[in-house]
Amino acid sequence: MLRQKLIAAAMALVLGTALVSVPPRHGYGMDQIRSLVNRIRPGTFPELDAGKQVQAPPPVREAPRREALTDTERQILLSLMERKRQLDERDTLLNQREEQLRALRDNIQQQVAELKRLQVEIEASMDAKKSQDAENLQKVVNLYNGMDPKRAAEKLERLEPKYAVQILMGMNQRKAANLLEELPADKAKRITESIVSKVPIASN
Repeated sequence: MLRQKLIAAAMALVLGTALVSVPPRHGYGMDQIRSLVNRIRPGTFPELDAGKQVQAPPPVREAPRREALTDTERQILLSLMERKRQLDERDTLLNQREEQLRALRDNIQQQVAELKRLQVEIEASMDAKKSQDAENLQKVVNLYNGMDPKRAAEKLERLEPKYAVQILMGMNQRKAANLLEELPADKAKRITESIVSKVPIASN
């Protein structure tokens, strides 16, 4: 093994000497020839190998160390952290109150809508009742209009005054007058006064 290395070294040395002594031909320069010799026998021309050495990357600069906080700086930092915590708690509380107010507002709006619906139903029911009462009253008025005045007076006398007034106000005027004549004087007087109080009197 050592013999082979010596033979290879000698051949490279001879080849290198021969190439150096021969004038450049066929466009080969001296640098190219030296590079070729170095490929066959590395280290023959060390200056070429030195030029190919890969430059090591520059050392990484270490980040400067942070200096320890002073007591005052530490107190300020702790105070700021506590203030941030308080603000976060306050923000959370405000958000919760806002949600509660929103839920309360929605509940109130639902109740208002329900009350409006009930109001519409009640008004419709009252209108229907008024219409029904008016229809029933008209039937009674028609019945009294067709009755004999004396018999009608006997029935009217047993009614409450407010109902008697409503019937007489709805009857034909001539028949109502005949009915009043058949009533007792005191009863006729009270009914007449009630009718007059309900009917507006025209001024002269």
